[in-house]
This record gives sequence, C-alpha cells and structure tokens, in this order.
Amino acid sequence: MSADLFRERRVLWMPLEVPWQPPTAALRVCCETMGAALRFSCDQHADPFECADALIVYNEIFDEYGIPVHDGGATYVLIAHCPWCAAKLPESQRDRWFDEVDAVAGDDDPTPKRFLSAAWRTGDQTGGAQSE
Repeated sequence: MSADLFRERRVLWMPLEVPWQPPTAALRVCCETMGAALRFSCDQHADPFECADALIVYNEIFDEYGIPVHDGGATYVLIAHCPWCAAKLPESQRDRWFDEVDAVAGDDDPTPKRFLSAAWRTGDQTGGAQSE
C-alpha cells in the first residue's frame, strides 16, 4: 500500500511499549460482525499485523479502531464508522493522550504507567486490565 494512501488516517500502533492484545470481553461493539472481526484468531499468526486475514484492530489505550496495513509494521488506517453496520465509532483519544503525556513527562522520560492502559481516560484507578 502506498504511504500516500490515507496519509491523514494512517497511524502507528502506540504506545510502542504496549504490544497489541485482543480487546477485553468488556468491549461493547456496534454489531455482531464487528465483534467477530475483533475476536478473529489465526492459527498461524498471533499478531493481527502479521495476518492478512485480520480485518480490524482495536487500540484500547486510544479507544480507536483501524484496518491493519499489512506492510510488515504495526500501522493501521483509522476508521470512524463500522464497515458493516455504519455505526459511528468513538472519537480517537490519540491527540488527547499525547497532550496529557506531554504535560506530565519530559521528552526523555518513560511514559507514566497509568498511560499504558485505558485507565488514563476511563479513570480506572486500578490501572486497567493491561498485564505486564
């Protein structure tokens, strides 16, 4: 896929220190087809960015959905609506995340732990479901 295609919607999986994980069971989806796409599990690939059959990824930290770009990296094209039922998906919290991390951490500081799960945006004081 050309790097010029969907330039303004093409993003890198972030934060980089948090590997992709399947969505938790608590994630509410707009339709069963979206749910099935998010639950898809490949026998040959644990990572959806390596599997050409993986259609959708969900980034819990940013509360955003995307279509993986199978280019050998962890990039995806942000989507604003469900491809199957056309329901509006949540507004990405990516810009807010960077703003809030920048406000509390310097350029060379590690990302504060509370920003490595959905806890930073949900107010979950337990740190969320993110495992280490």
